[in-house]
Amino acid sequence: MPITRDVRLPVQERSAARMAKVLDAAERMLADVGPEKTSIPALAETADVPRAAIYPFFPDKYALFSHLARIHMERLLDALAHSRTGHADTWRAWVETAIEETADYYNAHPVASVLLLRGSFADSDHDAHGAKNAAIGDLLRAKAASLGELRALPAVPDAATIAVEIAFACMKHGYGKEGRISPAICREATRAVTAYLARWDGGDVGDSPA
Repeated sequence: MPITRDVRLPVQERSAARMAKVLDAAERMLADVGPEKTSIPALAETADVPRAAIYPFFPDKYALFSHLARIHMERLLDALAHSRTGHADTWRAWVETAIEETADYYNAHPVASVLLLRGSFADSDHDAHGAKNAAIGDLLRAKAASLGELRALPAVPDAATIAVEIAFACMKHGYGKEGRISPAICREATRAVTAYLARWDGGDVGDSPA
C-alpha cells in the first residue's frame, strides 16, 4: 500500500526550486522551533519565497507537515528494507535490529521524530501511519517466512502490524520523555515485541488466545 499521497507539486523548474527551498526551510524550522511556531508566513520569509507561491500547493502548514511526514515514512521503510535486518538469522534478531535501525533513523532525523512520534496533524494522516506500520509488519512477516518461523502468525487480527505498533508505542514514550529514542527504550521495545510474538514461536497454535 503506497504511503505518499499525491501532492500537486510544481513541474516548472523555477517553481520546483522554490518548493524545494520551502521544504528545506520547513525541515529546519520544525527541528529548531517545533510545529507550533512554524507557519507559512515564517517559511516564506525564511525561504525567500512569496507566500502566494506556496499556498497553491500547501494551503496551510498542516498540509506541508503531512507531505514531509509521508516523505519520512517512505525513507524509513526504504532504510529498513535495505538495512542489516537482512542478515538476521532469527525473527527475534530481526525485531531487535529493526528497532535499533528505526531508532537510529529517528535520532538522525529530528524532523521525523517531530512529525511521526508526536502524533499526526490531520485525520488523513492516520491512514498513512497505518500503511507504514502494515508495511513494516509485512517486512517482519516476510523475514519470518524466509526463516520458516512464526508460521502460525495470524493475519486477522494482523499480529505483525500489532507488533510494530507496540514498538512504536514504546518509542513514542521514550521520545516524549527524553526527546530521543535511547538504547534503554530500544531494549524495552524489543522485550515487549518479542514477548508478544513469542506466543506463535515454534508451533502451530490457534489464531487467537484461549
